Amino acid sequence: MDGSGILIIGIGNEYRTDDAAGLLAARKVKELAIPGIDVRENNGDGADLMEHWANKENVILIDAVLSGSAPGTIHRFSLPGPELPSEYFRFSTHLFSVPQAIYLSASLGRLPKSLVLYGIEASSFDSGTSLSGEVELAVNNIVNILNNDINKLIINPKGVN
Repeated sequence: MDGSGILIIGIGNEYRTDDAAGLLAARKVKELAIPGIDVRENNGDGADLMEHWANKENVILIDAVLSGSAPGTIHRFSLPGPELPSEYFRFSTHLFSVPQAIYLSASLGRLPKSLVLYGIEASSFDSGTSLSGEVELAVNNIVNILNNDINKLIINPKGVN
């Protein structure tokens, strides 16, 4: 796929309860088989993320976050924009995390033209394969939200704000 399509990357670990939210949301979008949409999964490794979005114009990331908001809250960050609150991503198991990949890409001039990050507020990152009820509801809701963003990108391929 060239850079003109939309890349959606679900981030997480399916064996750490709510940390799987991004992966599960991406899988639901992939099941829709929307033309022009490339859906990938990632474990949160920043270098791998940068490789995925290289030369892409429109990228949407979905990840579990922990900010202190109510579980299931959906946070939306449109980049470039205000500084990404890296404390939301403090449970990354990688030395090179999602925020670091974004900052490095920006400093190298390799950030996609439109990068939207959805953070689903987690309740737990314990071992297990079941989402909390609030996060499961948010995963289902985010598919509708993503459909809205995708439609905006199709109408206005310059980016979603």
